[in-house]
Amino acid sequence: MPLTDWLFVVAEFWGFSQMNNPSLFQAFQASVRRHPELPAMRSGETQFTFAQLEAAATELAAGLMALGIVRGDRVAIWGVNSIPWALAGLALQAAGGALVPIGTRLRGREAAGILEDSGARFVFTDRAFGSFSFVEALLERAPASVERIVVLDEEGTPGPDDRVINLATLRELGRSVSREQVEERIAGGSGDDLADIIFTSGTTGKPKGVPMTQAQSLEACRMQQAEVSHFSPGEVFAVSYPFAHNAGYRAGWQIALLEGVCAIPVSMFDATEFMRLIEKEKVNYLPVVPTIAQAMIEHPDRDKFDLSSLRIIATGAATIPVSQVDDLRNLVGSGTTVATGYGLTESAGSVSTTFPDDASETVVKTVGRPLSNLQLKILDPEHNEVPTGERGEIAVKGPQVMKGYYNNPEATKAAFTQDGFLLTGDAGWLDEDGNLHIADRIKDMYLVGGFNCYPAEIENLMLSMDGISQVAVIGVDDERLGQVGRAFVVRSPGSTITEEDVIAWCRKEMANYKVPRSVRFLDALPVNNTGKIAKNELRAMAS
Repeated sequence: MPLTDWLFVVAEFWGFSQMNNPSLFQAFQASVRRHPELPAMRSGETQFTFAQLEAAATELAAGLMALGIVRGDRVAIWGVNSIPWALAGLALQAAGGALVPIGTRLRGREAAGILEDSGARFVFTDRAFGSFSFVEALLERAPASVERIVVLDEEGTPGPDDRVINLATLRELGRSVSREQVEERIAGGSGDDLADIIFTSGTTGKPKGVPMTQAQSLEACRMQQAEVSHFSPGEVFAVSYPFAHNAGYRAGWQIALLEGVCAIPVSMFDATEFMRLIEKEKVNYLPVVPTIAQAMIEHPDRDKFDLSSLRIIATGAATIPVSQVDDLRNLVGSGTTVATGYGLTESAGSVSTTFPDDASETVVKTVGRPLSNLQLKILDPEHNEVPTGERGEIAVKGPQVMKGYYNNPEATKAAFTQDGFLLTGDAGWLDEDGNLHIADRIKDMYLVGGFNCYPAEIENLMLSMDGISQVAVIGVDDERLGQVGRAFVVRSPGSTITEEDVIAWCRKEMANYKVPRSVRFLDALPVNNTGKIAKNELRAMAS
């Protein structure tokens, strides 16, 4: 970057940093001033520059104000990754609302529970996805607190109920609100305002709301940029994680827009389309779940695609073999960083990350070092810190860590130590180099004859067996030992391994108590909306 550009950025940042506790939309506007003509979002033939995106968002914000939104009102978004999704998010930020994202894998009753718990007044939604109608589900299940349902399209009859409108109608309603009124609302925003409430996945119980302030969200974005993403203005980011999740929202389109990066919403999960998109759009940063990464590696036409634009491939959400990291580097070129990390909703995203010069073994066996603004400890059941190398519960503390669950003091009390560290519910340990190792969810651990078994550890070992593409291990009841392991395996293409083959291999490679006593073969492992293996579904299969 030329010196004059650097000076401009420094001056702009200095001016921005002098603002008193800025809001997310104020930070976005600072980015617009730096990059007005750069592409901000693109999908197919549709593209918005930063200036155009700001104008479109403020139009929709005026519509929300016309509907009566006040600062702090919760507004839900339920739909697939798209430019209208992000526009709705920006609009409610400008109008002072708080985002409540809902995953597209959820259905009517589940979504209604989140709407009720959050007290959302409005819902932006897709009309339908496949055979499932979001609008019909909302009309049937939405609580009375939901006043309007805004369909994320411009045309067509909004719906069978006068509560349902579309974006065109919302924009028309906004004509009654002046630009000055919108600017006044934006200017009144503060870092202390509620930014969002993201509900936990609920795989271990009822979802809990995790509220974040605007300042916490900005801090999470700042650390993501400084220690994980390292974006340069003008780069292209294919946001493949769901917008309803931290990785697709805060560490996705939000950070892209704050850093002058073009965000491309990705809503398909096909290896061919992924590679075609990377080549066409010259994608620089791609987060991808291991299943898609493996599909790209094994794709018969992979050499026909030019993937050399990729600077970082971020993979995570499941155990991966060393060979996958090496294969990814070979697939895209030695100059590409393959990174992994660890994060959770309660910390507004990332807790740790690997770094570009880390060896493949480090990327696979660890989740890197903690972010520099976080404190991390490994605790025993009495919340005492354990020595380096010993396992315990991971606990974190820092400015972007939540202060408590939304309207849930009981769960909040149980989630923190007396000195204010968040108990993550994940088991792990720190090595001599300061790298964090994840053993497993504490609740996923099972006991075989009194011995602790951590599924992630067993899965990592099993992934080194020829013929296994993916594996997930759970504990199942056993009359003699209390519990034993059951492995759910997805074979590699062309593999014909049997249950006997897998168990025999495990007996050679791991302690007897860790060996799964049974193996079930699946075409694919069930996953939740963030790409994590849905072990609750596997437990249901086992029972």
